[in-house]
Amino acid sequence: MTILKKIFALTFLVTTITTTAFNQEYLDTGKRYMKLTEVSTDKTYGFEIKNPIKVGSDEKAIGAYLNSLKPLDGDRLHIGDMKFDYKNQNGLTMVVLTFEEKKETATIYFLTTQFNQPKAIIGYSFKTIDDLPKVTVFPADSIVKVNACSQTIYSVDDFLVKEKFGELTKPTTNPTFSGGLDELKKYFIANPLTDEKAKQMIFRVSIAFVVTCDGKAGNFVIVTKGKGDLATYANHVLAIVNKMPQNWQPATVDGKPVDCYQVLNFSLTNGQLDKVSFR
Repeated sequence: MTILKKIFALTFLVTTITTTAFNQEYLDTGKRYMKLTEVSTDKTYGFEIKNPIKVGSDEKAIGAYLNSLKPLDGDRLHIGDMKFDYKNQNGLTMVVLTFEEKKETATIYFLTTQFNQPKAIIGYSFKTIDDLPKVTVFPADSIVKVNACSQTIYSVDDFLVKEKFGELTKPTTNPTFSGGLDELKKYFIANPLTDEKAKQMIFRVSIAFVVTCDGKAGNFVIVTKGKGDLATYANHVLAIVNKMPQNWQPATVDGKPVDCYQVLNFSLTNGQLDKVSFR
């Protein structure tokens, strides 16, 4: 009987630990921001290797925890270095934080093999749902609308377009911009993103659209996936694409013009849209 009690107790303990390890709440569905509810009063919490922040085994937990921290002085933090204790395989992770305004760094310790509801470390507060970046969406009723010439719409060979609209037949020739890519780039060079934060980032955006049989471009839609600020900047790109010159030549099938999906792929650096291509 005693042995059975010990087995039951051990089973209960393992079950409790397993359940607790995945009980962490997040502020968003993408698990980019951890839900923190209090600040630790222990000066060693997180700052000493013997008192790590026990975030559990969720692979996004450390990043989500750091995303939710708010330095009390208003500075912005970044991950300067991250090291794992591969030798002992004990789940200990060391993260070195750097800051935009201060030259000093901060070393924080995490433990991924145990879970105890994380708290913000001393010197920091934490973000709430009101602090999460709000996505600015380009109004759907402002997007240029075009009507297809027929019920059959073709598509260039692009996996993002295929993912969005399904498997469609490829045309004989793709839609092209009059004067070629260099001519199209002139418009985008003259219309960069102006958001200061966007200028500091490197990211990609793809916009799919229809070029009708008579060369009209419209029904623009973002086909890349992004969250937070990246989703907002993708919508900024969408707004610029929406106003591009209507100088497209339609796709053809057996020499006849047809409706076809085309896609513009952007690689943005410093807010510039000059790195653009189409199929």
